[in-house]
Amino acid sequence: LVKLPSKMRATNLLNKVPLLLLCIFSAVDVSARSAVYTPRSIESSPRTRRARGSDASYPRGRVPLAVVVPPVVRNLARGSMLKCLADLTGGLPLEVWKSSVVLEHIHSRETEDPPTSSRSILKSIISERGVFALWSGLSPRMVEGLFSGGILLAAKEGLHTVLSNYASPMLTKSVGVAIPPSVIGFLSGAGGGCAQALVMGPTSLVVTACVAASRENGGESVSAFRVAQKVLEERGIRGLYRGAPAVAVRQATNWASRQGFTEFVRPRIPIAGVAGELLAGCIGGTLSAWNTPFEVARIESQSAVIQDGESGKSLVKTMCDVAEERGVGALYVGLVPRAFQACYQTLFLVCVPRLLD
Repeated sequence: LVKLPSKMRATNLLNKVPLLLLCIFSAVDVSARSAVYTPRSIESSPRTRRARGSDASYPRGRVPLAVVVPPVVRNLARGSMLKCLADLTGGLPLEVWKSSVVLEHIHSRETEDPPTSSRSILKSIISERGVFALWSGLSPRMVEGLFSGGILLAAKEGLHTVLSNYASPMLTKSVGVAIPPSVIGFLSGAGGGCAQALVMGPTSLVVTACVAASRENGGESVSAFRVAQKVLEERGIRGLYRGAPAVAVRQATNWASRQGFTEFVRPRIPIAGVAGELLAGCIGGTLSAWNTPFEVARIESQSAVIQDGESGKSLVKTMCDVAEERGVGALYVGLVPRAFQACYQTLFLVCVPRLLD
C-alpha cells in the first residue's frame, strides 16, 4: 500500500482498519457477559453477593463479568464499540450521502440549476471519487464515536433504569399511575441525545466541512485535521461549535424519537424474538426522520464555515431562511438517506444493547 500512488491509497483507510478492529474487539471483550476468573476478594464482596442472590451457584473463583463491571462502565464500553462499528460499516457513508444531497441543493440555489436526485448524487460520488469517498472524515468520526457512543448509551440506559425502576414505581405507589414504557423511552432518549451533543458539535462540523471542501476541490480528499486547524485559526474554539444548537436539538429529538417509537412499536408487533426487536428498531428509526429540518439547518449552518465564513445565525433563523428561499419542502431535503441512517443507528444503539441484556 505504501508504494501505491496517493490516489489509490483510499485516503489510507485500509491502514486504519486493523487498529479500529482491534479497538472494537477490545471493547467487545470488556462488555461481554462471559464468566471470567476473578480474585476471591471480588467474589466475596457485598456487591457480588447481592448480584448472585441466595440461589446463585457460581464455581469458586468464577464470577460473570457483568457482576464485576459496573453498568455505567459496561454501557460506556458498549456504546463506544457499537457507535464506531455502526459508523465504520455504514453509518458514515450514509452521513456523507445525506450531507452531499443537502449541499447539492444549496449549490443549486446559488447557480439556479435544478437540484439532482438523491440516487443520482450517490452514483456521482462513487463514479467520480470512488467508493472510499463515502468514508470522508473517518478520523474525526471515529473520535466522535468513541466518546459520543459511550456517553449516549450510558446516559440513555441510566435514565431508563432510573425511570423504570424508581420513578415509575414511586408514581404508581403515590398516584396509582405508572409511566408508560414509550414515555420512558422518549425521556431517556432525549437525555442521552442532549449528553451526546456535547462532543458531537465539533466533530459533526469537521465531517460536514470535509464533504463541502472536497466538493469544492473537485473531489479531492481534504484532511480533517487541516479543516479543524483552519477553523481554529480563523474563528477560535467557538468556531468548532458552529451549529451547536441545531446539533443539540437534533440529537435530543433523534434519540427521543428512536427510543420512544421503538418502545411504542415493540409490544404491538406480532413477531417475537430477535426478528421482532429488529423490526421494531427499523420502524422506530424510520419514524424518527421527522426532524430532518433540524439536520438541514445544521448542515446549512456548518457548511458556511468553509465556504463563505459568514457570521452564525440561530436555528430558527436558518430554518426560516431556507423555507423562505427554497420553500418548505427544502427542509426535508435528504429525507431518504436520513431515514436509512436513522434506521441503521437505531438497530445498533437501541436494539443491540437490549438484545445483549
